[in-house]
Amino acid sequence: MEDTVVAAADPDQALLTTIQQQAQELQQLRSENAALRQALAFRSGDVPTLSASTHRFSGEPTKLREFLDSLTVYFAFRPTQFSHDRTKVGYLISALSGPALAWATPMVSSNDPVLSDYSAFVNRFKLMFSRPGLEASAEEALCDIHQGSQDVLQYITRFRQLAAETTWVERTLVTLFRRGLKEEIKDELVHSTRVEDLRGLMDQALSIEYRLQERRAEKRKSRGSFQPSTSRVFPHRSEEPRPPVRDTEGEPMQVDTTRGPLSASEREDRRKKGLCLYCGSAGHILRTCPVRPSRPSGNAASRPL
Repeated sequence: MEDTVVAAADPDQALLTTIQQQAQELQQLRSENAALRQALAFRSGDVPTLSASTHRFSGEPTKLREFLDSLTVYFAFRPTQFSHDRTKVGYLISALSGPALAWATPMVSSNDPVLSDYSAFVNRFKLMFSRPGLEASAEEALCDIHQGSQDVLQYITRFRQLAAETTWVERTLVTLFRRGLKEEIKDELVHSTRVEDLRGLMDQALSIEYRLQERRAEKRKSRGSFQPSTSRVFPHRSEEPRPPVRDTEGEPMQVDTTRGPLSASEREDRRKKGLCLYCGSAGHILRTCPVRPSRPSGNAASRPL
């Protein structure tokens, strides 16, 4: 009788054990399913489709900066698509391959909180794939950087590239950027409102350079421009001598000696206006012109006594 009871109990115990095992397996499947859903979220509708122009990254340290810079530019021009950090992280991961993708996959599977913080994810990403000593090299370069013969925009571009490799605070970067500018721009900054943010200082430097270039162009234009004379300007005449024009009395007209004899039209115009044919003034004629030099009479000298 006891054997019958035990035999009846064993099937119940076995069934209970089976149910418990299946419950555990179901819970495990649910967890795995949730992780898969999270992983798929980065590959489907929650993340924009990877653009053909986006650089891909497989883990080479020398290509890390180019890869991150390309994403920064891509996100900047699509603020609506990438308004959330999680979307940015998902897009970054979708551009990974090889060792880099293998590194990121466990974080996606476990739904790591860093996936919702783009800056934190990038910092962790850089620690993993950046070249050793790169930050130290960038810091040394920033300490020695000077604008030199570059224009301000070129200087800004180089400065930003180096600053991105460091973890220096903005106040330090502002000091280094100002110190490396050309002397003429620093002289003008003295007369401008002092700013303590890097973006504002860069904008000021660009504006000053533009004004200086504009002023130099004005000076060049001023030196090459025509300066009008205050004296009377006469039309250009040929340098070839012309025979003197004689008045009605047969005398040569020694008029306007600074510019040569009068033309026929000028002579006629003065006659109509009653002006002297020698000096151009009114109130007298050529014979009595007070400014006309006197000449010896050759007829009188040759007349017989």
